[in-house]
Amino acid sequence: MVRPFFISWKNEFEAILDDMPLIDRANRWFQLDGCPAHYTLLVRQWLHNHFSGRWIGRGRDCPRPWPPRSPDLTTMDFYVWGRMKSKVNAEPVNDEASLRARILQAAQEIPLAECRAAAQSVIRRCQLCIENDGGHFEQFLK
Repeated sequence: MVRPFFISWKNEFEAILDDMPLIDRANRWFQLDGCPAHYTLLVRQWLHNHFSGRWIGRGRDCPRPWPPRSPDLTTMDFYVWGRMKSKVNAEPVNDEASLRARILQAAQEIPLAECRAAAQSVIRRCQLCIENDGGHFEQFLK
């Protein structure tokens, strides 16, 4: 059974890819996060078809395995998702429409200055990651 959410996500993502120049699509990599739903057979087959050999995830059939306990280096991982999740999940969500509305509202409420500061911290985070041989470094950020 194909879940409706996967169909919705797949259709939206393919629409984004359709608007992307072919040269960019051919060189694009796809990286999954740790969400169990992202590792279903259906999703992995889709990734193999659209990003053959160019996706990062987990599982035996993954072309590039996600390193275990890897540090968060992207602004989305170490800042945006946590900030948005706390706002979106402050109260129970009743339906998909209200969830989408909350996600959009949470994204719009993040101050631009905070986004800039988080983006500028990426270089320091990468330096600390290298200094710690790819291990956790968050304790050294202060």
